[in-house]
Amino acid sequence: MSAGEAERLIGAAAQLAQGGDAGRALQALSRALDLAPEIAAAPYAALVSQITPRGYFAKLDHDLRVCLAAESVDPQTLARVTARLLLLKPDAGDGEADPLWVAFLTRCINVDAGMEARLVAMAEAPGGLREALAAQAFAGEYVWGGEALGVPAGAVAELAEEQALAGALPSLGELGDRVSAAVRAQYEANPYPRWRAPPAPRRVLVRELLRSMGGMPGESVAVLIAGCGTGYEPIDLARTDPSLSITALDLSRASLAYGQRMAAALGVGNVWFVAGDLLEAARLGQRFDLVSSTGVLHHMARPEEGLAALVGVLRPGGLLRIALYSERARGWVRAAHRVIAERGWEATAEGIRAFRAHVLALPEGAELARLRESDDFYTLSGCRDLCFHAQEHWYRLPQVAAMLRSVGLELVRFDAPPEAMALFRGDPLDLAAWDALEERHPLLFAGMYHFWCRRVDR
Repeated sequence: MSAGEAERLIGAAAQLAQGGDAGRALQALSRALDLAPEIAAAPYAALVSQITPRGYFAKLDHDLRVCLAAESVDPQTLARVTARLLLLKPDAGDGEADPLWVAFLTRCINVDAGMEARLVAMAEAPGGLREALAAQAFAGEYVWGGEALGVPAGAVAELAEEQALAGALPSLGELGDRVSAAVRAQYEANPYPRWRAPPAPRRVLVRELLRSMGGMPGESVAVLIAGCGTGYEPIDLARTDPSLSITALDLSRASLAYGQRMAAALGVGNVWFVAGDLLEAARLGQRFDLVSSTGVLHHMARPEEGLAALVGVLRPGGLLRIALYSERARGWVRAAHRVIAERGWEATAEGIRAFRAHVLALPEGAELARLRESDDFYTLSGCRDLCFHAQEHWYRLPQVAAMLRSVGLELVRFDAPPEAMALFRGDPLDLAAWDALEERHPLLFAGMYHFWCRRVDR
């Protein structure tokens, strides 16, 4: 009976939210959460993550604790709303092990400027939250301080395990490209991101997804994640479809070792981690039904050569998924690059902290103040990746269209964010039309352009 009533309330909440009444929708979901938390936690978290509390509410405190503990919820999605509520909470828990504070500090990575200032103050007199504060400081790579709290015991063991794994990884050989070597050095020092395990994804047969876009996969689907970083994408894909055979390739052994450790912790056994440059992907000695390289090519000296190398390991009819930075949407990051160069800040912990202090001190409305809205701004590796990258290119859509044609790729899907889809009229594969829309709305693709392409052999 409780589950049935919870389902009814979840349905009613969906209708209320669609009608613009988020307040009543959240109330309905809160009642559903009381009845059946295993069913209601995910929809509640999805809605509450979009609100900004204007005052402290004990029921919201309770509901957030339930969701932060739920296996169906990615705790990081609740980082902002939880931080805002804690900052409004009387007797904010600075000296006691308040349950919501502990859940926030140990399950989330802070992404709120106001909360960062509170954490700095709390670290000076941690009281009953010392262990939780140490976990938070480590998760953010001490970007705001907290070194005196020490490294959490569990983290010491994890780092030792990763070091051992890094040394044993198979390799495609030495890097011959200077830019690739510089990028590798960046991620060896700052593996990005040090993610925490999200809930298991919904099961999907990737073979059917590829066929829906004109791909021609065999019964055994081989996937290459080129530039896998710390392994989130290949591990998430492996959990989505355990039938896949996945190769995860990256320049950085430190990043790969993090991914390999996480794969083992999550019981994922169908991912093969390999150290190497995607320019040498042919050395894998394999053709793939799907190659995914998101947020990678634009960090190469010659992205078109990297694209050609990936096409070279696609099976005929295979699909390639890539994501690239928009020149228009990255204007504020280019402004950050200029300031960093003018001030002489280097891509070291000290330089990154000095840059962040500058940004945090800016008044609202300043161009670079927008960086405070980025989750990447709140970890050392994230901020380095965002504003101090060793190599970066930016694109406009007509350039991308020409680059795809030059290597024999046919665009089969363009994934645009919902706000862009709501504005667009025309053929969804017409990149010139999308470019015209972006010219009018230059921040539409702040999260990169995302393309699905098919190899065409003529």
